[in-house]
Amino acid sequence: MPGADRAESAAQPLAPEVAEGAGTPARAEVEALLYREARLLDERRFEEWLALFTPDGRYLIPAGDTEDPEVEPAIADDDHDTLEDRIHRLRSPVTWAQSPPSRTVHVVGGVEVWPGLAPAECRVHATAVVYESRGGQTRSFAARCLYVLRRVEEGDTPWRIALKRVLLVNRDQPLFNLTFLL
Repeated sequence: MPGADRAESAAQPLAPEVAEGAGTPARAEVEALLYREARLLDERRFEEWLALFTPDGRYLIPAGDTEDPEVEPAIADDDHDTLEDRIHRLRSPVTWAQSPPSRTVHVVGGVEVWPGLAPAECRVHATAVVYESRGGQTRSFAARCLYVLRRVEEGDTPWRIALKRVLLVNRDQPLFNLTFLL
């Protein structure tokens, strides 16, 4: 699977004893990116959200404690092309699972930034709570998130998401109709 080596190394516990990298962004810069990501998802601006990812970006929601697809399937394990397909399905008028569409609020906090394992990357740990309202019901999903951000030279955002790993607190419980993006 493309990016599996990067995900495995990125899944290692974050350690503050990693030497500071010269290119590591300030926490405020990373927080601004994560807040923008949350706002884009809440406003259903999925194409703009996808533009926050690198072309080889990966979006992973493990179903258990491992990220190895040979051991355990994931709730989502999407590359850039699969995310494009997911967005197309969310936009489709015949997608009954999102009719009416979910309304969400993403709350991001606990942001910590460390140098990455590659020179132009950093690792970010954050917590998130996503509230979803749809069909008269409201659900909440709490998660610990690991990001690998990569510095890019083009565009208005100097850092892009190379990996977003969402470790849901309630991943061992039924997650009925989890068709919106976390």
